[in-house]
Amino acid sequence: MGHRLPLRNYETDSAALSGIVKYGPVRLWLSRVFEVLLLPFVRFSNRRSSLREGDPKSILVVEYWNLGDFVMLTPFFKNLRLHYPQAHIALMGSPRTIPMVEGQGLIDEIIPVIVPWAQHMSRWKKYFSRHWMNLFRCLRQVRGRRFDLGFTARADIRENFFLWIGRVNRRVGYGFAHGGTLLTDVVEPDLSRPHYSDRWLHLLEHLGKPVLDRRPELRVGSEQRAFARRFLAERGLDNGDVLVGFHPGARNEVRQWGNEKFLEVARRLTESFPVKILWFQDPGAREKPSDKGLIPVTLPLREFLAVLSECKVVVCNDTGPMHMASGLGVPVVAVFGPTQPEWFAPIGEDHKIVIRREVWCRPCFDYCVFDQPYCLRLVTVDAVHEAAAATLGAIFGSRKLSRETSCGSGERLNAIKSADRAAD
Repeated sequence: MGHRLPLRNYETDSAALSGIVKYGPVRLWLSRVFEVLLLPFVRFSNRRSSLREGDPKSILVVEYWNLGDFVMLTPFFKNLRLHYPQAHIALMGSPRTIPMVEGQGLIDEIIPVIVPWAQHMSRWKKYFSRHWMNLFRCLRQVRGRRFDLGFTARADIRENFFLWIGRVNRRVGYGFAHGGTLLTDVVEPDLSRPHYSDRWLHLLEHLGKPVLDRRPELRVGSEQRAFARRFLAERGLDNGDVLVGFHPGARNEVRQWGNEKFLEVARRLTESFPVKILWFQDPGAREKPSDKGLIPVTLPLREFLAVLSECKVVVCNDTGPMHMASGLGVPVVAVFGPTQPEWFAPIGEDHKIVIRREVWCRPCFDYCVFDQPYCLRLVTVDAVHEAAAATLGAIFGSRKLSRETSCGSGERLNAIKSADRAAD
């Protein structure tokens, strides 16, 4: 069977450029020029190849950005494994994800790649990087593997190009930002579900595979849990303590709400609730917490995940730890600045987003057009404290209700249920 040219809904494609991604006119123009230059080579390769029939034996997923992006992919990987249980699933991803991927049972292999433009530095410096050789070696390795099926969801012509130059037989992705000619399956975006996780899941729906589970999930093994309990016990904490995690860091200053503001929220919470505060910091962080009531935590990634999973609430910026907490089933209170919650919010019903919606320049993707990120500066301590207190109030309320129902009569239980129905 030859390569088929899919029907395109260009009105939907145009709308996707405003509702799903934010690509500037220069980038779109360059993508279009690149696609036109590649078109003769693509047509020639299509005439010489054909799509193989049957279920794929090998699958490649391209996602080489950040740790939080991998967490948002876990629903996709879970569904991918359910629909293709016998396939070898490989992730072309950042080496930073390896400690988190291990033990998850989601993929069979990670092909490490360092992509120059995915590194966090100035806009143009990243294109003059020593990492280009690493990228070329990775693409040569992929090209020799001849994967049966490949996926990419960023609507980035560069990632579509990776699948094409890597000679992946069936290439599934988006073409609304150009690069659709490099794919065998150009998926029409679902504008009703703009979240990054849903964009991935929609690729499976295009193949006729129903989405069976949309929840992110990170597993913590028994050894990791044992480490977390030892770590906490050494700091005088036991199973009865309610732990609130604070992670004030972020890879980019534009996403940092501020240590002092997080500290003030922590102080207020300890005055109102019987909680213990874990103050998470990345290895190598220079600034240490000044409050003696906080418990500083600086750990490698796997151990960090284990201790993070013991928290009842996590208060943080819009960062990777936000998504990690959601993947561990921990409620999050997240301060959002330059990005869109509709695209990158933690997945689940128990999370709270604190944001100033009226800031018009969002999203800027960490390149602020002003002298400082007002999207974050305008977020007040009161707003974050209120969100965190509401989450803790629900937790302590449920604990009280559990104690009352376990020792009370059936009459009391019926009264509580009636009160709940009246409140609803």
